[in-house]
Amino acid sequence: MNHALVQTDLSAPTVEQLKRAFTALQTLTEADAIKVAREAYGILLKNLSREEASTLASVLRDQGVVAAAVEMDQLPRLPDAKFVKRLEFQPHALVIYDPLGRPVPIEWPHVTLLAAGVVRHFDVAKTRTEERVTTYSPLRGVHTKTVTDVRHRVEAEGQFLLDIFLAGGTARFQIEAESFLFKYTVDRPELALEQRFSLLVNLLIERAPHTVLNRGAFQIRQGAARVMAYASKAALFEESSWLLWLLAQRKSGPLGP
Repeated sequence: MNHALVQTDLSAPTVEQLKRAFTALQTLTEADAIKVAREAYGILLKNLSREEASTLASVLRDQGVVAAAVEMDQLPRLPDAKFVKRLEFQPHALVIYDPLGRPVPIEWPHVTLLAAGVVRHFDVAKTRTEERVTTYSPLRGVHTKTVTDVRHRVEAEGQFLLDIFLAGGTARFQIEAESFLFKYTVDRPELALEQRFSLLVNLLIERAPHTVLNRGAFQIRQGAARVMAYASKAALFEESSWLLWLLAQRKSGPLGP
């Protein structure tokens, strides 16, 4: 059965620690260690054999890095996201509006995890121009025709995402900042989108101080000027999966070797 190499606390290993650990396996290189140190957090490597994952975890523990070999199917699968365009805050509840505009109150203690970040979003822009030009041919003589030019351009933009997980990860509501109706929670149209997004996250944290935060939400709480960027949606979501797993482990008791 496939296994993953997983951190069991919030302190990520350094690149040097990973380099030393990766020498234990012939299939891994220093370049792999550098990539993992730059991109991975929580779930360090996936699709390893039990022996490979256990070996790496043991070497990391010898260096003071708490890690474990975990069966892949033990890592939580995130529930499908329910997209939210409107929220409201009440003293005892977060009110989420469904697609039909009906309010759904959720008591604050049920908010388990806030996962915020900006991810790269690629879009293809198409431009079409037409121009009348005069040409000459031996058969038709001088005449005009329309020349059409179609060009495609790939545009990369940052997409601000916030996942709100409830009841230990059994439900998940997702906000895409670009389409979210901020006026019901953050009525500050003079602020840039990123500023309104950060303010929304901070307001949620204030009302649910018990909730677990991913790195993006934690940095917002610490007053970061920019929202943390993730390489992809998959990287953002994988961190959430790990945090939910870690939360479940801590509730069930101490982690084993």
